[in-house]
Amino acid sequence: MLSYALRRLLGAFPTLLILLTLAFVMMRAAPGGPFDADRELPAQVKANLEAKYHLDEPLYQQYGRYLWDVAHFDFGPSFQYRDITVNDLIASGFPVSLKLGGASLAFALLFGVPLGMVAALRQNRPADYAAMTTAMLGISIPNFVLAPLMILLFAVYNDWLPAGGLGGWQNYVMPVLALGTAMMAYVARLSRASTIEVMRSNYVRTARAKGLSARRVVWVHALPAALTPVVSFLGPAAAGIITGSVVIETIFGIPGLGQFFVQGALNRDYTLVMGVVLFYGMLIVAFNLVVDLLYGWLDPRVSYS
Repeated sequence: MLSYALRRLLGAFPTLLILLTLAFVMMRAAPGGPFDADRELPAQVKANLEAKYHLDEPLYQQYGRYLWDVAHFDFGPSFQYRDITVNDLIASGFPVSLKLGGASLAFALLFGVPLGMVAALRQNRPADYAAMTTAMLGISIPNFVLAPLMILLFAVYNDWLPAGGLGGWQNYVMPVLALGTAMMAYVARLSRASTIEVMRSNYVRTARAKGLSARRVVWVHALPAALTPVVSFLGPAAAGIITGSVVIETIFGIPGLGQFFVQGALNRDYTLVMGVVLFYGMLIVAFNLVVDLLYGWLDPRVSYS
């Protein structure tokens, strides 16, 4: 397992390099620059700023310099947040995004897996139809539509929950629901399909023939195998939830990594955008590796050789 994990980590370096290169090229190709404000700066001041941040150098020199800094885990200074580095911004924003994304993922699993299993065990019955209708609604409504609707319903019209910002647990209720509802729907559909397949397998029939109770058959024999597709989905799902919090954090005014990313893109903050993109890429690699290892733990047939 250790050699497999090392091979996966080494194989991720070319992917991260391509991701970083694309982010570098796209940021430089976008119109405008980090010092193009509403009020134009004097030419000498702008030239001094570009010289300070090495923006007056040829692109290949800027790219090589940035690669050297990234190799030393230095994402450089932010062009808009003065006297603050990109590492500091990631360190301050990521815990907020991680808390929001982790709560959303927990919500998706805690409600999605039971919902899908109930639908599978009550296949083609009212419970199945109700569960799949709920899942279809969760998939069909985007989070950027669901979030403003919840703000209107729970904050504006009824004043039950705060409309945004950070504070107590109440501030996380609507963002977690908006971010985790679609993921819960996907988990429910996966759980239903895999549970139906597993319940019709030969070893489950054998367990029933031995006289085991229905509860033991489901929880001991069927559940681990039924969860393997869900576990495979967790890697991109976890990465999608954390990176998808960009929209939710902006709507609810949550000072997480997603809001820094949006502001960096609007302000042409090259180093901030590239640093966040690379950090997200590293997270996706880590999540997928953990999921692959968990998959092998759940399914003994999987070999790491």
